[in-house]
Amino acid sequence: MITSKIGWREVFYGTPKFFLMKMGRRPFTVHLEVTKNCDLHCNFCDYWQTGKETRLDDYVAILEKLDPLTLVITGGEPLIRKDLPQIIARIKARIKFIYISMITSGYLLTIEKGLAAWNAGLDHFSISLDFLGEEHDRNRGRVGLFAHIADVAPKLVAAEVDNLVFNSVIMEDNLDHLVPLVRQAKAWGAKVSFSTYNARKNGNVTHRVTAQNMAKLENVIVDLLRLKRELRNITNSDYYLKKIPEYFRAETGISGCVAGRKLIQVTPDGYLKRCADKEVLGYWTEFQPGTVPPTAAQVGASLFYQGWFLLAVLFAWGAIILDGADGKLARVKLMTSPAGKFE
Repeated sequence: MITSKIGWREVFYGTPKFFLMKMGRRPFTVHLEVTKNCDLHCNFCDYWQTGKETRLDDYVAILEKLDPLTLVITGGEPLIRKDLPQIIARIKARIKFIYISMITSGYLLTIEKGLAAWNAGLDHFSISLDFLGEEHDRNRGRVGLFAHIADVAPKLVAAEVDNLVFNSVIMEDNLDHLVPLVRQAKAWGAKVSFSTYNARKNGNVTHRVTAQNMAKLENVIVDLLRLKRELRNITNSDYYLKKIPEYFRAETGISGCVAGRKLIQVTPDGYLKRCADKEVLGYWTEFQPGTVPPTAAQVGASLFYQGWFLLAVLFAWGAIILDGADGKLARVKLMTSPAGKFE
């Protein structure tokens, strides 16, 4: 069971949305940045340098237009916003089915704040945790962060939060921590969701898993697959976990990115992006779902599967040149073709 909040009503309204998403009629997930301000000082992200910003008070109209199956509330640090429970409650009240999760660093998290967000309509509570102990403090630039998480997380589970998940970024530095982290999460009554490090935020490549540690990474993945069956608290699919070494071996990532088609990023002031690290697509009132132009890499993959191998190679080459290793250069925009054509 994901959470006791998912009942027959949610299944009734959520199932049609799932099939509409599969047909390309709407995005699967919207990542909503309610702020870019952050209370940490991570060296792989520069959001903490954000000063005064423009934020919307209400995001319901945007989400009614996009109508995703799932919503991920992110930042910056979402808990900086004192009106966060109200934002969640309005979204939950206006949209028939939407699965809402939130990612927090945990430093500003208290039992009271956590339960306020949970009772407002949150379905999935995520706390970022990459290391066990003070190494997590050093990695995130905040003394006492791990101790605070270790104190508040099990208390939230003991209260009524039945879907608490630690978001753990796999990187060069923490390979020895991943298996113990899964076991610790289980002891706290929590789950773990893994993602892979990338340098797109500010170009810091020092945390990317190198060739020297690839064999070690592969062994860790084997252990995680075993723990997934033993402890049943790892949320990633086997397919995803098995793909992680391939991701780190590739200079430009793995083809098949669905950003802009299945996933949309919303900025605090209402602009839409392909993802957090890519270009702005436009202001939400001007955006039309299903019209996001494909990237050069997406077009190349489509041509390859249609048998146009030479053209596919040319598009792949163009994607490498235009995207670069850190994905910060401009992309090719094929505005004449709706994204759904290339799925």
